[in-house]
Amino acid sequence: MRAYLDLLAIPGVKRLILSASPGRLAYSMINLATFFFVQHTTGSITVAGLATGAETVASSLTAGIRGQAIDKYGQTRPLSIFVPGWVTLLIILSMQHTTAGILIVSALVGLSSPPINLSARPLWRAAVGAENLRTAYAIDTTIMNTTTVVGPVVATAIALNLGAPTALWVTASLMCIGGIAMITMPLSRKWLPEPTTSQVRDLLRNRPFQLLAIEGMIFGIGWGVLEIAIPATATLNHTPHLAAPMLATLSAASIVGGLLIGGRKSDITPLRGFKVASAFVAVTSLPLAFTHPGLTMGICLGTVGLSIGFAMVYHWEVVEAVRPAGSATSAQAWLWTMEGSMLAAGAAIGGYVVEHISPTAALAGVTLSLLASSGFIWFFAAPRLTGADKQLSDIQKVDALADLESDIPKSM
Repeated sequence: MRAYLDLLAIPGVKRLILSASPGRLAYSMINLATFFFVQHTTGSITVAGLATGAETVASSLTAGIRGQAIDKYGQTRPLSIFVPGWVTLLIILSMQHTTAGILIVSALVGLSSPPINLSARPLWRAAVGAENLRTAYAIDTTIMNTTTVVGPVVATAIALNLGAPTALWVTASLMCIGGIAMITMPLSRKWLPEPTTSQVRDLLRNRPFQLLAIEGMIFGIGWGVLEIAIPATATLNHTPHLAAPMLATLSAASIVGGLLIGGRKSDITPLRGFKVASAFVAVTSLPLAFTHPGLTMGICLGTVGLSIGFAMVYHWEVVEAVRPAGSATSAQAWLWTMEGSMLAAGAAIGGYVVEHISPTAALAGVTLSLLASSGFIWFFAAPRLTGADKQLSDIQKVDALADLESDIPKSM
């Protein structure tokens, strides 16, 4: 606790935390705010899934480009373009009444996603110095993950009690506040990108990176189905108010899992940990198709989330062990591009399956995807990721924790 108090006493730290938090909260609200608005406007869960999928795929496919923009131009110029664009488009989305208009504007919202976390992460090194980075990343990760628990609850409460368009307006307002805070922060305005190596340009040709990208795409499909299947199932069961608690349970459990593993002292290598954790994720999801929004689904999602928290830590340790030198930001951004594009596809598929087949079929599809992801890791990727089958250095562990803080969909 003393280390955290000492960290908060460093000039600029409190402002960095407060500046980044509203934008992160906006990102944690956008999926459900969009889902409830589109479902209310069109009466179709399928269209709601397509709209959230359009946002996600557009955001993910351009994540690498936004990361490169920050590396080239610094933070002020990209944020000054993306923040007002995103806010304006959310307001425009709240005025749409046709399916075509909703899908087009949703895609544009994704394209203009402000790079909040890609901007916040490198500022910690400048703010606290290398000797305090692990503590800084730990507190920042906890704060950011807290928004992923609170955001869905807030979005659902606003949408159901004050109206679906209001949820979009509040989301836009939070991003506006956070964006202005980041843009005007001296630490951000003075930040200069670090030189990158020529290997960054060859990242997509890197064999270990390709394997991790494929695994992320397989996982992303299932996760996308899950993110839509939960609110869709709750809506069809006439309990839409349970969607947020179910998603919050999943997020909260993943935070606990990440904190438990992140603070461990163990001789297990990143690769071994990733293999075992991925198997736990798949196994704990087996009962999911037989649950309903409420206690049974909450328990199942809690165990899945705990396993996901374990897997996230080991995943980023594997990335740190095998990525090319000088590619930390690019690797993070491009992996999200790959995984996020499939997450968007999964969201669209999930909405269709829930509405036209059954919620049970969609939840079963989540388990199949997670089993396929674990199988790919065990039988195909692991034998080719031997560079991760050894202990990381202290610096690599700190960088892996930094990557973990951004390993959340739509946290660009």
